Amino acid sequence: MDSDAALRTATALGATYADLRFERAHSTEAELRDGKLERLVAGSDAQAGVRVLVGGVWGFAHTSRLDAASLRGAAEQAARAARAASKHMGEPVKLAATKAARARVRVPAKRPPGKVSLEERVALLRDLDRIPRREGAVARTLVVHDSEIERWFVSTDGADVRIHVPRTLLAVNITMEARGRRATHRARLGGTTGFELLERGATEAMTRESCEAAMRLAKAKAPKGGRMTVIVDPDLAGVFAHEAVGHACEADLVVAGESLLAGRVGEKLGNPRVSIADDPTLPGSFGWVGYDDEGVQGKRRLLVDKGVLKGYLHSRETAAKLGMQPNGAARAESAGARPLVRMSNTLLLGGDWAFEEMLEGVKKGVYVKGTRGGQVDTARGTFHFSAQEAFAIEKGEVRHALRDVSLSGAILTTLRRVDALGKDARLSQPGFCGKGQWVPVGDGGPHFRVRDCTVGGA
Repeated sequence: MDSDAALRTATALGATYADLRFERAHSTEAELRDGKLERLVAGSDAQAGVRVLVGGVWGFAHTSRLDAASLRGAAEQAARAARAASKHMGEPVKLAATKAARARVRVPAKRPPGKVSLEERVALLRDLDRIPRREGAVARTLVVHDSEIERWFVSTDGADVRIHVPRTLLAVNITMEARGRRATHRARLGGTTGFELLERGATEAMTRESCEAAMRLAKAKAPKGGRMTVIVDPDLAGVFAHEAVGHACEADLVVAGESLLAGRVGEKLGNPRVSIADDPTLPGSFGWVGYDDEGVQGKRRLLVDKGVLKGYLHSRETAAKLGMQPNGAARAESAGARPLVRMSNTLLLGGDWAFEEMLEGVKKGVYVKGTRGGQVDTARGTFHFSAQEAFAIEKGEVRHALRDVSLSGAILTTLRRVDALGKDARLSQPGFCGKGQWVPVGDGGPHFRVRDCTVGGA
């Protein structure tokens, strides 16, 4: 591919900056539903996106044809779009300075997805399907999705970054029935690695645990709502870090006035026990990002340190607007989309408490695990999460299972009420974050305890 063709054309048309992102992806998905193979798809795709800065305004165009003429045409289209937008220009775009990276990164995989047959994927799902079938599941869906993506970034600044990343993901959704009531539990296992991730012991254990959890939920009763002490498991701790704090630290939302954290760097937000980081460097993690889609190397970003807001997630544009440094947080779902400020692996950092110590002294409370979804208003600073599982806490002990439990409140108030953090921090289940575009992410944390939290139930 002649990358210089697009960059030369953009410069000749007045671009003060231009970049080109090329992507070639091969992906496979197999889905087994109630023992029937519903989906088995394998495909490849290649595309390129050209972004230009003309007269202080962005223009963007993409193409699936990668010859020199098509790339020049995309650059011309992007320049025309920028000139048209300049008629309505507000503040001109500026980019924070960064060293032009030149790198070649290939994430290792013992069993690259491209070397695994379609028959092996189907055999894996059929073997796992025996577990929920044996346990009497009334509905069961198992999906394996994998990909190998090659990305190439070049810019007029002199950057030249090439990355090859494999990703593998297994998802199970199990529905059980008890006493005339059905309940569904979902679980995922994934990472930036090959098919070696899906070794038999781990996948079977996850599937069995999902069956057991679904049956507990089917038998459980909804609690009475109210304000009480809550202990949160590592899965939901990661969701809280991602949704309630991570999104509010995305600098494009800060610049747009859509974050309650705007202008508050250096301010104490929560309990000194609380620290939150976003780390794209974790090997094997689903949200791993070696270099972002502006060619900036990914690095660990400490967002909250001992209760104090330390900074935001940045693209080169937002870093320039706020007088800060770019930190590798510009991501796009593909070469055909513009980069946005996005998280990678967002983590609530651990403390020194044992789970049993957190239970001590809790006369009445709730232990919540995982998530079924939720909502966050980053501007108003409020959240509402639905837990996937929950258990009553009575006199310092975990008791019977509960269903339909939710947590809600104000983000900053909740951060101040965290009074215990476990020493068992870990990455939780992988996922995809949607912000107009979908990108793979991870999150996690330890068990933590928060006092006087609003719990929703019956």
